[in-house]
Amino acid sequence: MKFGISTVGALLAAATIAGSASAGIPSVQIRVAQEGAGSIVLSPVGVPGNAGIDYTAEVAVWGFHASFDLSSAVKADTGNQSFGGFMSLANTSSSMQRFTVEMTLETDASAGDALAGGTVTGVLAGGPLGGVFSAVGDAPVWSAIINRSSGSEVIASLLAGTASDPFSVSAGADDFANIARESFGTPIPSLPIGPLGSSRTIKMDFMLSAGAEIIIGTNFVVQVIPAPGAVAILAIAGLGAARRRR
Repeated sequence: MKFGISTVGALLAAATIAGSASAGIPSVQIRVAQEGAGSIVLSPVGVPGNAGIDYTAEVAVWGFHASFDLSSAVKADTGNQSFGGFMSLANTSSSMQRFTVEMTLETDASAGDALAGGTVTGVLAGGPLGGVFSAVGDAPVWSAIINRSSGSEVIASLLAGTASDPFSVSAGADDFANIARESFGTPIPSLPIGPLGSSRTIKMDFMLSAGAEIIIGTNFVVQVIPAPGAVAILAIAGLGAARRRR
């Protein structure tokens, strides 16, 4: 049973991307792995759109079907750099499967230190026998990762449970269940993360039952912190403008 992104897109509006198109077109890579079967890397071509740069991709292989509708954007009034959008993944196999999805956006490693924040929410569509979407043990389902020359760092995790109470969502037969919205770095973005690095990744690692599908809306926002010298220049410029108005 394939519900698709458009079926439940209105339920996920809180996680959409808003902003203005950036001057360049950063590269995006999407890696999807099914445990025991293999992994595949997609490199969608970025296309300028109304809200930024759009990236779409779709793949059907082994025991799953996945589609992606992502965007990167820079919001002119705040400088917030957003990456995210929507993904759907249906388990077309006959058994519970583990999937790992990594959505990675190229960034400017020379930009300096940054603040970060993000969200995830979604819907689980149960198959004819119902559906389960769950964590792998007590590990988080969703992670925000900064990739630097010194290595990759998980800066935040969402949809996380404990060893005694792992994260899990269940839906009845041919029914839907909400995946509650979770956030970090609120007000977004406000979590100091140090250097921005060469790329940032939204990673999801989860179990999904046979015949079920998840539709996820997510974003990962960063804002470069101006260097002290730049702050002083901006302050002087603002003071000069104020004097001219007077």
